[in-house]
Amino acid sequence: MSVQLELKPDWARVAFPDAKDGGTRYADYHYFWLRHNCPCLNGCRHPTTKERTIDAAAVPLEIRPLRASTTTTGDGQDAITFVWAPIATKDDSGNLAVLDESEHISTFPVQWLRDNAYGANRTETHPLPPHDAALVTIDYKEFAAKHADSASSTDANTKLTLEGSVLYKAALYDSLSKYGVAVIRNRGSSTEDIIYDFIDASAEVIPTHFGRIEHLRTDNVENANNDQLGYTNAAVRLHTDQCYLDNVPGFQFLHCIRPADVGGDNYFVHAESAANYLKTEVSRRAYDLLTSVPVRFDRKQSKFQALHVSPILRLSDEIDEQTGERKLAQVRYSYFTQAAQNNVPFSELREWYGAQQVWDKLLYRDDFQIKANLESGDVVIYDNMRVLHARNGFTGPRHMAGVYLDTSDLWSHLGQAKEQAAAL
Repeated sequence: MSVQLELKPDWARVAFPDAKDGGTRYADYHYFWLRHNCPCLNGCRHPTTKERTIDAAAVPLEIRPLRASTTTTGDGQDAITFVWAPIATKDDSGNLAVLDESEHISTFPVQWLRDNAYGANRTETHPLPPHDAALVTIDYKEFAAKHADSASSTDANTKLTLEGSVLYKAALYDSLSKYGVAVIRNRGSSTEDIIYDFIDASAEVIPTHFGRIEHLRTDNVENANNDQLGYTNAAVRLHTDQCYLDNVPGFQFLHCIRPADVGGDNYFVHAESAANYLKTEVSRRAYDLLTSVPVRFDRKQSKFQALHVSPILRLSDEIDEQTGERKLAQVRYSYFTQAAQNNVPFSELREWYGAQQVWDKLLYRDDFQIKANLESGDVVIYDNMRVLHARNGFTGPRHMAGVYLDTSDLWSHLGQAKEQAAAL
């Protein structure tokens, strides 16, 4: 029997090329399941009875192998070997102790893996969210170098020719439609001009209780209701904006007027992809809880209050043709406006908190995040229904201008450019 091994971020796929029709062609195995079922006689099975001695509670759910490879057993069977870092297990006195080893080796006969395949021929899987900043980065300077309209440019903003503007906006369309976020380098210093990169001149931005344009800085004097985290130098963890409103703004862009002296970097997670990954790769039960249990998002400020109740993951009525399930419509997530959870029975609250913690741990993995350090003149725009955003704490006079945009206005404007670009 020949076998192929593919290591994924959270599980391994074993392919069995000699599978017969209707048989197990491949199977997926969680790493924690593999570590718990290690057949070795060096701490995992009793050397005489061969019974399991390792406790499931001793295996971290986030465990990953150091490496793995196909091999053969001493009696010539095809096998797969996984090499792990040591973990703490209970000794004969019931105390946790790390085995005296630099690495732990688990060798599984391929036939045993096939016989115990619980994830056989899985079809619904999802990749990791995009996490390479280069995928979403657009350098305005490159467009200006080829398509600058010198007659109408100003010190604050280099204008593009009509053709250059169409190509630039088509690139924005591509990045936002595929990834939900675009980082625009060297855009310029005029926030007002940048607004019309995304919407028609006849359209308007969405004003909020903060004002038309937010000036996110610690010495803010322009905006109303600035008694909130965004106007401090504290870290602001991953969230979507305005969760406490019935109709949240579809898009927001942040224009860097001045970066912080230290810190203040932005990072983003494509939450729609993260939710799909949660559903098929990590915990279907957590996904079901986050799509069904309502959460109260309550914004309380000295001169403003608003409340909205919704699950963190809101499903639409549209059915996915491949899965037969309802599609995800919106991610609504804001830890700083999330009110106390008081509508879950006592015996079920721990499970709900566990689901939220599983979700949170995914979001803060490096392979889930796009990181962007914005300099003066840079812009980042993101889909507030599908993308979470955050910033690190900082020192120094950091200044970001924040603007909310209507979804239909944006797609209408950029969609026209996309069509025009195709005709060039």
